[in-house]
Amino acid sequence: MAEEKMAAPHQQKDHVEKTLECHPDVFADISNVLIFRKKVIREEQLKDGPTESIYKTDDARTSKEQRRDVAKYVENAGIQMIFVGMENQSGIDKDMAIRVMGYDYATYRSQIVSGEHRYPAISAVLYFGEERWNAARSLKEIVDLPEELSDQFVDYRINLIDIPRLPKEEREKLTSDFRVIADYFADRDGKEDQSRSMRTLKHPVEVADFFRVFTGDQRFVETMEEAEKMEQEGRVVRVCDLFDKAEARGRREGEIRKLIQQILKKVQKGQDSHAIAEALEEDESYILNLVEVINRHTPDYNEDRIYKDFCK
Repeated sequence: MAEEKMAAPHQQKDHVEKTLECHPDVFADISNVLIFRKKVIREEQLKDGPTESIYKTDDARTSKEQRRDVAKYVENAGIQMIFVGMENQSGIDKDMAIRVMGYDYATYRSQIVSGEHRYPAISAVLYFGEERWNAARSLKEIVDLPEELSDQFVDYRINLIDIPRLPKEEREKLTSDFRVIADYFADRDGKEDQSRSMRTLKHPVEVADFFRVFTGDQRFVETMEEAEKMEQEGRVVRVCDLFDKAEARGRREGEIRKLIQQILKKVQKGQDSHAIAEALEEDESYILNLVEVINRHTPDYNEDRIYKDFCK
């Protein structure tokens, strides 16, 4: 079987951010609290919008595709009232205002082409970077604008939301699972200790996947599976549950690796499974399985490969 290719780290981050934000309750929560600063939309009003649009290159001979991260229509009685788009950024982009302007133009252009009634397109940039955003937030800051033309220049400004630097009182207004994400970025020094949070999760699998990608801790893979099982059984999943499962798996991994090291020394001395099990006071069938795996990795005996082979 061909080995499955892993997505690049930035692609994985992009994916987990979008997967969580696409849920109507999360999208509405981010919109109301962080974009509009008041309750403007309800989750039942949301309908998925297009994330792809096409534009012509400068020579007008070729077309290129541009993609928003997440986009939804806000509808009232089946009529589109607002179009809201969200862009996720981990890095600083000095031309972000131009990019977002292109996305919004594509939305307005589609209204002209389709003959729809005109409704506003509102975009926000959710910035997750460690460094404070120090690039332009408007078109006026990007272009080299002579002073004498400033009155005639039509500016374009982006709604930039700096997630890691959101004040606590602002994060506390979030009611969806995005609160957990906002707290994670704002609490990189661990003072608030999310691992003890009793907050109930509506989308635990997506939150666990988020922690897997952003912490780099693969123990959350098993946590995702356990969270999914708990959901299917109708059990409540809390933030602390995700960390407890990950920590428990970490303890098991440590125990298995220690056992592998002990068995390796004895295998290299020529001891058999029975003697090893007796010396370590472990179940003989369990030790036999481990020894068989270890023997498959002779003569290099790479501990990481042995562990992965045993656990697969």
